[in-house]
Amino acid sequence: MTKYAFLNVPAYGHVNPTLAVAHELVERGEQVSYYLTEAFRATIESTGATFQPYQMDEMRPPQGLTANPQNINISHLLGMLLRTSTIILPQVVERLRAERPDCIIYDFMCPAGYMAAQVLGIPAINLRPSYVPSKEMMSRGPLARAQASGSDLAALQEQLDALSARYDLPSMRPMDIWTHHEDLNICFIPRAFQPGGEAMDDERFLFVGPSIFMRQDAPPFELKRVEGQPVLYISLGTVMNNRPDFFRLCFESFADQPWHVVMAHGPRLDLSALGPVPANFQVASYLPQLEVLQQTSVFITHGGMNSTMESLFYGVPLIVVPQQPEQFMTGQRVSELGLGTALKTDELSVAVLRQAVERVSGDPTIRANVEAMQRTVRSSGGYRQAADAITRFAATHS
Repeated sequence: MTKYAFLNVPAYGHVNPTLAVAHELVERGEQVSYYLTEAFRATIESTGATFQPYQMDEMRPPQGLTANPQNINISHLLGMLLRTSTIILPQVVERLRAERPDCIIYDFMCPAGYMAAQVLGIPAINLRPSYVPSKEMMSRGPLARAQASGSDLAALQEQLDALSARYDLPSMRPMDIWTHHEDLNICFIPRAFQPGGEAMDDERFLFVGPSIFMRQDAPPFELKRVEGQPVLYISLGTVMNNRPDFFRLCFESFADQPWHVVMAHGPRLDLSALGPVPANFQVASYLPQLEVLQQTSVFITHGGMNSTMESLFYGVPLIVVPQQPEQFMTGQRVSELGLGTALKTDELSVAVLRQAVERVSGDPTIRANVEAMQRTVRSSGGYRQAADAITRFAATHS
């Protein structure tokens, strides 16, 4: 029996792709522990893994990544990664030393996993639920305009040097904690969706596509529509969804339209602030997205990678309304690959939303492209391919 330790950050977009992988390893008779915050205990235990708690506040994108994508300060992202490492590493390193796993598997937003593996001399695997920061990706879209001031980088370098010295780690640059790659890096998107993916090392970068695991905490859902009525699904994800202006615009745009609209508005928004719910809408703070997508014709989304991949897994074309830089990249990618369209948040109107839905739902080329990508996504291997690679890696690196 091989022992694996997963380390992740408290963010659904990073946790959800790993659940089926952890469950598959347990089903194969492997021993799996999973380090995460208490809010995720039930979710992790549903996979059969042993839950190992640490304490940390819920993660939110730093302000520098949610502002105008024309002027991104990437030092905000690096600072967030460094802070999570400073918080998590002291809580887990001695427990990992006692546990003595054969392999550490960590999300790229949890560089404490990489650091713990270095401290303990344990082989490590990097997980990426989104893009690999390749040269091509960094040269295009909003990330090409990302900047970091010299003073910001100097301050981060000083903090990183102090943390490295505390654990006797080799010196590294702040950028390394985001761009570091292991000998095995598992990416939960298909290679065709990664900018420049065709040129990336097949052995080192394994693109398995989405890792679908039916969520145990999903509420029951019953679609209440007129038979044959197409479904329009609207969601801005689990983090940046406190947008009453956007949801009111959706009410105005699609009330009395020939759509049954299913809308998730998130837990921080008071539904009464949106006004009366149109008769053709089903609205909730949280919905079982996988179940909804199986019955959806068009998805208006923020462009989070989980939502994007799940939509493509079920063959649903996308209208991306991005909220932060990575999502702008995804909107750009959806448009480039003919899988739907992307809209600018500051240019939304009733006419723009209606026209986008009409075009995406009625364009046979988009439909054909989405069906082709669905086949690509489903043939990428998913969690079984990931588990195969993990067990091969452990067998050769133990």
